[in-house]
Amino acid sequence: MNRKFQLTVLLAALMTLASKNLFSAESIVTPAMAGHWEGNARIIVSWCHQTNLFVAVDINPDGSVTGKIGDATLVGGHFLSHRTWPWGHTLITGKLDGAIMAVEGITRSEVTMICDFNDDSFTGQIDTDGSLCVFSSEKTMREKMALTAVGLKLTHPKSTP
Repeated sequence: MNRKFQLTVLLAALMTLASKNLFSAESIVTPAMAGHWEGNARIIVSWCHQTNLFVAVDINPDGSVTGKIGDATLVGGHFLSHRTWPWGHTLITGKLDGAIMAVEGITRSEVTMICDFNDDSFTGQIDTDGSLCVFSSEKTMREKMALTAVGLKLTHPKSTP
């Protein structure tokens, strides 16, 4: 075979493999991941007086996600794979409807939860949209800066008889 033909075959094979990974209709949600999850994360930004962020989400087998992040409702949530070497995280992304921290008047429009699934729980962190306003007033930071919460742990709530 000539070299040009070999390269063409190799390129076609790589494109086929890539398209199967990028455009697969299969959900990455396993049966163990689907269901209702609840937990908390520790807010680490200095301009927010609250230190705890409650999270409750419902992960559906098709990868759609609904729930509450703080006081805001998660709208159009999606469960995605984010595999970058050497890390392999899953992401929950979506829009937020309402204030994420109503008592402090903190509202953001988008959220990303970076999660790992192990031992029947999700662990990770939460980041909202927002800018980097390090040298701004507390009022400006509260209005515009991204809210970050770490130490997220989501588990299935225990049902009471």
